[in-house]
Amino acid sequence: MIRALLLAFLLLTPALPVPAQAQAQECRLPERLESRACGGKGPMVGQAGDFDYYVLALSWSPQFCADAGRARANPLQCEANRFGLVVHGLWPQYRDRPGKQDWPQYCQPSQALPEALLRRHLCRQPSQVLMNCQWAKHGSCSGMSAPAYFAATERLAAALVLPDLPRGEQRAGDLLASLAKANAAAGLRQEHMAVIAKDGALSEIRICYAKNMTEFVTCDRAVGGSRPGLRLQVR
Repeated sequence: MIRALLLAFLLLTPALPVPAQAQAQECRLPERLESRACGGKGPMVGQAGDFDYYVLALSWSPQFCADAGRARANPLQCEANRFGLVVHGLWPQYRDRPGKQDWPQYCQPSQALPEALLRRHLCRQPSQVLMNCQWAKHGSCSGMSAPAYFAATERLAAALVLPDLPRGEQRAGDLLASLAKANAAAGLRQEHMAVIAKDGALSEIRICYAKNMTEFVTCDRAVGGSRPGLRLQVR
């Protein structure tokens, strides 16, 4: 009798609202995933393992999905799920190397990533096309295997405390201050990050790591970034 009453109570009680940050982490994957090698190719630059530091680029999903064309092309990210900050990529970078572009790319031939690897990381980097192309362009220059590269990306992203970002007009510097405060125990400071704005809105937050991925480093000009006082929209 008691169990029946408890069940009835649970069924009739309205669901409590889920915190925004918890909502951002909801993730549902399809039963089958298609994987194709990256179709976009550029010139080969540099050699695998020869670079100076990493940039972890985190994309603000609500802004990405606000574009109707991108939303249609990315149903996993923009229709089946609701995300906040997701991984764009983990990029090997050069620092102060005259005569070179700012990053190596397409260092080794790459093939389509296996479905099991995609499934393991798609809730962090929600696009098969993106994962395949990030591996081809950037991961191939890391000196790691594909499983190790995506595991490292997952580990860095999972170690970050990502507070729910306030919506509306914000200053770039305030967004960085919020992230720095949330990750102060790990040693993250504002000079280790950059806010990327497009069309007056938050697009990405980029975080710079030492090559050994055990500490943060100061980002240089190649990482880009908005001035701290810039006001931008956060969807």
